[in-house]
Amino acid sequence: MHYVILGNGGAGTSALQAIRGVDEESEITIISREKYPAYSPCSLPELLSGETDKKKIMRFNRDFYRKHNATFIKNAEALAIKPRNKEIKLADGKAIKYDRLLVAAGASPIVPKNISGLDLKGVHVMGTLDSTLAIIKQLDEGAERAVVVGGGFMGIETAVMLRKRGVDVTIVELLPDILARMLDPDVSKKVLGILGDNGIRVVLNDAVQSIRGNGKVESAALGKKKLKCDMVVMAIGVAPNIHLVKSSGIKAKGGIIVNPAMRTGLKDIYAAGDIAEVREQVGGKEGTFAIWPNAIEQGRVAGLNMAGVETEYAGAEVVNILNVFDTPVVAIGSTSKEIGKCKAVSRSTPRWHKKLLIKDKRIMGLQFVNSLVNSGPIYALMKRGEDVSDIQDRLLDDNFALAPQTES
Repeated sequence: MHYVILGNGGAGTSALQAIRGVDEESEITIISREKYPAYSPCSLPELLSGETDKKKIMRFNRDFYRKHNATFIKNAEALAIKPRNKEIKLADGKAIKYDRLLVAAGASPIVPKNISGLDLKGVHVMGTLDSTLAIIKQLDEGAERAVVVGGGFMGIETAVMLRKRGVDVTIVELLPDILARMLDPDVSKKVLGILGDNGIRVVLNDAVQSIRGNGKVESAALGKKKLKCDMVVMAIGVAPNIHLVKSSGIKAKGGIIVNPAMRTGLKDIYAAGDIAEVREQVGGKEGTFAIWPNAIEQGRVAGLNMAGVETEYAGAEVVNILNVFDTPVVAIGSTSKEIGKCKAVSRSTPRWHKKLLIKDKRIMGLQFVNSLVNSGPIYALMKRGEDVSDIQDRLLDDNFALAPQTES
């Protein structure tokens, strides 16, 4: 038996560990398009700010692969999957044969194609270790002003870390609100205020149309204004690498479609992590949920099933926790735009803001700024789909305590 794992991130390494927990003898090959052993992408912002170093973000050293008796192929770009021949075609012309395959090739940072000047020195795309190291190098060389393209999770996180390095930062967001995929507009405005209080400017309803300079970045041109800067950082988000399964017969929409065992529709082919389309636990919506714990658990489930241990994935958790200048921003479940008609329950003080979204007597969304009180127990209620109609107006009260049996 030859297991091949395409992808060296959270899902891929978790699958490797799960397989080896069951099957100690079979051959395993894990393929990575990067040159590094597995690292934590969640730690890249802290690496950028200087709060951690390169060594600490490495999840494993190279002995990890030897101890798990796995062949680690680095710097290998997969071009196509050939299910009929049970092989993967690599960019260097080689073909890797498999008996069972896990596609855990993740997602790649989004780069708008309609922006001119992307080839200038000082343009970076946030999302990989190499790109983060390139940003750090330019900061060390004296860069002082940055434009961050994207006001979503990645963009805000990147901007905060650049500001912590003393950089003058402007965020440019196409939409009318920041963090629009995780927060309602009223909650988004609370975060916008925190950014402003810490010296980050935000331009909404606009886009970078071109990046200008003589060999290196000097400015970013928007619809009606020009922003002087030394660097432009693309931090729009990521898109699943589903181009890998084009013409393979593997079905994909936003991501590769899998069942609860993480199996695709083709025999002996599985998918997990940011590239897999799954069902989430609270609302039951399907999609790709690029959150680290989801990738780890999906990889574990896929690995066990590949090794013959029948296991089902409970569903993705839509939990986003963002630290904005030491202010926690927590978003769980869906926004009101996604839910549609629903009841909003809010509480606010000068220090914090809390909001719940309720539909059909169930909590479908939670959005907290600078408060974590009761967020864990409330999330438990959400996952269980419990009827909260009798307590919905008291859930956010300071003196309201959930019953012990509810917290269990």
